[in-house]
Amino acid sequence: MCRPSYVQHPIAVLAPSGVTPAETVRFVVVLGVEDGRIALRYEQDKTRNQDYIAIARDAVVEIELQGEQLYFSKDADGVTTKDALGVFYGGLEYDGYDEKLDRYRIARFTARYNRGGKYDTTHGFNINADFLQGYCPEGGPKWIAITIDPDIKNPPPKLTHY
Repeated sequence: MCRPSYVQHPIAVLAPSGVTPAETVRFVVVLGVEDGRIALRYEQDKTRNQDYIAIARDAVVEIELQGEQLYFSKDADGVTTKDALGVFYGGLEYDGYDEKLDRYRIARFTARYNRGGKYDTTHGFNINADFLQGYCPEGGPKWIAITIDPDIKNPPPKLTHY
């Protein structure tokens, strides 16, 4: 039986050299109840139903986790890639610290625009999160590790209008 191994590559420690971000791209991940059902959705801010991060110029990517039970992983890097992409992404940092739960809600990293790359080039990445399931009888929080699997399009698809 052949099983491909699942590898998560860390975001490079330093931002890609020579990159001066021209914008901040916000990506929001929401876990909550919608129409009586548990919903997990993610989209680039200020877009409609775009479930990937579009890198159209050098940028800072900011990922925000929303909902009362979703936080970046404490045991793993909050954001990883599926391939070694240190030339494109680096400088991971955290913000939005919740002191009571010792977890973060915001992660940022620098993205280099893939100049000369084919439109709609997909870079797979992972958001590693901790889901607050509840509290143990001893009073401490009970966590479940989850991985959310969106994509980065760098460069994004070329929009055509007919």
